[in-house]
This record gives sequence, C-alpha cells and structure tokens, in this order.
Amino acid sequence: MELSEHESRILKEIEEDLTAGDPRLALAFGASGHPANTVLRIVLGTAAMGLGIGLMIFALASRSFPVGVLAFTAMTAGAYVAAPPAKPFRAWRMHRRGAAKMRQATDQ
Repeated sequence: MELSEHESRILKEIEEDLTAGDPRLALAFGASGHPANTVLRIVLGTAAMGLGIGLMIFALASRSFPVGVLAFTAMTAGAYVAAPPAKPFRAWRMHRRGAAKMRQATDQ
C-alpha cells in the first residue's frame, strides 16, 4: 500500500526533525541505504545460498571434498550477503548508555 502525498510529507518532516534533534540516534536507527539495495542484497544472497545447496548435493553425489568446501563457502557467503547490517546492536548500546546517564542523574 502506497503512502499518500500528505503522509509522505509528514513522514519526511518527522525524519528531518529527528535528524536535526539527535543526529547520533537518527544514524543508529537509519536505514542502510536505498530499499532497492536491500532487495538486491537479499536476492543475490538467496541465489548464492541456492547455488551452494546445489553444489553441496552435487558434492555429496560425486563424493568430492573440494566441491563440498566450495559449496559451503557459497552458502556462507550468501547468508552473509543476505543478512542485514548490524546497526541494531549499536543502537542498543547507545540506549544503554543513555539509560545509565539517566540513572546517575536521578541518584544525585
């Protein structure tokens, strides 16, 4: 479902306010790029994992150790490419720092 022009404008204003108010928080929760890049990353990662599974079946049928290693490498690389960036951990760490500062302020 596509957003209306009014909803898109409001969402953009909220994003700009967040970026202006707390740039570090906006960076921590920001997207990893254009949505098309995300779709491309998932498609390429899934294709690489599929290729790895096919190679693994071939390696098992032909009892070829080097092909099995190549298959495992392709599956691992595909999973790495398809996985999202690890930004949530950084946001969680920043949240904990902020919570600790708030606790210190209330204790004083």
